[in-house]
Amino acid sequence: MSAKKRSRAREILINLAVSAGSILVFALFCELVLFRFVLPGSDVPRNAFVNSVVRYQPGQTGTWRVRDEIAAPFSINAQGWNSPLADYPVARRPGTSRIAFVGDSFVEALQVPFDASFAEKTVAALGPAGTVEAYRFGVAGAPLSQYLQMIEREVEQRRPDQIVVMLVHNDFDESFVFKPGRYTSSFLKLRIENGRVTGEVPPEPWRPGAFEQLRQTATAGFLLYRWQVRPQTLVDAILGPARAQSAPQGTAAGEGGYAANIDLAGVLARENDIRVATDYLFGRIKARAEAIGARLQLVMDGERQAIYAGHDSQALRLNRIAAEMAGRHGIPFLDLHPVFAADWAKNQRRFEYISDAHWNPYGHAVAAAAIAEALR
Repeated sequence: MSAKKRSRAREILINLAVSAGSILVFALFCELVLFRFVLPGSDVPRNAFVNSVVRYQPGQTGTWRVRDEIAAPFSINAQGWNSPLADYPVARRPGTSRIAFVGDSFVEALQVPFDASFAEKTVAALGPAGTVEAYRFGVAGAPLSQYLQMIEREVEQRRPDQIVVMLVHNDFDESFVFKPGRYTSSFLKLRIENGRVTGEVPPEPWRPGAFEQLRQTATAGFLLYRWQVRPQTLVDAILGPARAQSAPQGTAAGEGGYAANIDLAGVLARENDIRVATDYLFGRIKARAEAIGARLQLVMDGERQAIYAGHDSQALRLNRIAAEMAGRHGIPFLDLHPVFAADWAKNQRRFEYISDAHWNPYGHAVAAAAIAEALR
């Protein structure tokens, strides 16, 4: 190699080293300074798997952030649940009624302060401070089948007077269809064959994966959680989306497409199995509630986008299925869709955030008022 070529190669290597060093310094600045103190990302609670139930590691506190709209403090208690109660003792306090709230991210409620979810608002409406206590058992992504697991493993031993199960539209098919996710295999699932439930698939133990530590970095908290940047988002921003999703001609937006956090066509194609699963799980949950003398109350979210648009939604078929199966088992059922619709007609206030489909403080308040009335 000539001296000129060696000099050129050396120059390229130096430039590459300088560029790599600059990128490393910038990344460290972002991680250690920018995304911690100047533009803080979201704190992300670490998960745990205890007593065959996915939850969070006890004793964590932080602030859950989504864009510039949500900055809600969370507090994980001694049992691993987001709650203003530092502990869920098994022993009962004389003169205090106990209500267990079971569900997914709507009960977890990271989007509002840990002491301001619909559960706390419900018990506040039911009696003076200290006379009713709320035990929340909620983890994001849990389906209806996992609610049974949570009730059997966590709720029963605490013997609440009432159990409120909060249902959302993706609870049903995900009770028997396996979905990709960090801990979705650690949820109880059903096995359905030939139109009947043939067994329950126990949760697989959850352990932190190779990328779990990356989730805890300030950079991930800022990009992945606060600003919800995903690889596909970057690709679409640069190259444009691969294809546009639109409703079939003659149908309202969301009909036959995506609404209420579900793929309508894919979910409703499994309607027969959904009926079988819902019938089975409602029966199992009712039996567990009766075994400890607790009153069971089912509550289901509405299809809020359809309310704002002023049209019906195919997603409400799931509300009707849930109501039908609840009636079959004699379980009180509260459908929040007409509750939200009536409030929207009167007040024209949205129930969720712009950047997050979970209830905002107003949505929690409206839901709590209806639930408290149902529990009286």
